[in-house]
Amino acid sequence: MNHLKAAIDVFDIELGQLNRGLVQLKSNNSFNLLVDHLSHTNCRVVVVGMGKSGHVGGKISASLASTGTFSFFLHPAEAYHGDLGMIAKEDCILLLSNSGETEEILRLLPFIKSNGNKIVSIVGNTNSTLANNSDWILDASVLKEACAINLAPTSSSTLSLVLGDCLTVAIMTAKNFQKNDFARLHPGGFLGQRLLTKAKDYLIQTDSLVIKSELSFDKVVSSMSTGGQGLVLIDEDGHQGIITDGDLRRFLEEWGRDSFSKKAVDIMTKDPFSIHISATYAQMESLFVGKKISTLLVKEDGKIVGLVRSSSLMK
Repeated sequence: MNHLKAAIDVFDIELGQLNRGLVQLKSNNSFNLLVDHLSHTNCRVVVVGMGKSGHVGGKISASLASTGTFSFFLHPAEAYHGDLGMIAKEDCILLLSNSGETEEILRLLPFIKSNGNKIVSIVGNTNSTLANNSDWILDASVLKEACAINLAPTSSSTLSLVLGDCLTVAIMTAKNFQKNDFARLHPGGFLGQRLLTKAKDYLIQTDSLVIKSELSFDKVVSSMSTGGQGLVLIDEDGHQGIITDGDLRRFLEEWGRDSFSKKAVDIMTKDPFSIHISATYAQMESLFVGKKISTLLVKEDGKIVGLVRSSSLMK
């Protein structure tokens, strides 16, 4: 048996049904009204589905919630046994059912209707009871499931998921939801870290690393050993610089014994790379990578207030 062919057939079938679904979506004249309602009223979207449709609904709800639309998933059985109290009158109810006749879904309709909620359905049968009781319909009907016996939800669940993505992204666009908004809702993620964190969040204090510009070479070595950061700083009127342990080694190679007659001001790298304390992650990363450096001084009002290590930022 050619298992790879069976897998490829799934792709071909589902892609074919997605293309069919695209044609159906293009003829949906009420889609714009739906997105306008969900983006302008700021109502909550309560997503309800049973079985495989419930799993798809959970993902749709999570996508909506993470992109600025208040949403939660409600299991229809739990709803029928007390959780209907979670539904407010202003909420919009998104119901998922391939057949449109799912018992657990239909028995919620009397409450939803009497409560005055708007209903959106992602449904595989546009002539079903659910479709006939919906204010807006997203047609998820397919001609063929991708499974060998044409029964297991495959093409239909994929199309439902994509329609949920279409709705989510359309609402995002309508609300002008931007990267900063996404980062605010994902502070623990990589994008949130890049957009929300500032230099101050990675700041290493440098009070113990600041030395006088007139300090002798041997005292510079001693101060560097004591500081524990492999560098010292000079921050005086007229003199601002950095001395790393690498600078000391290179200075010794060049000057030999004469190094001990030099002072900190003679050794330091003047005007080292620095950023403002409010600099973003992306700005710091750009300097670390572009300048091939491992340390950035952090300044506020022209004074050094700390430093940031690339190892802390880009770990």
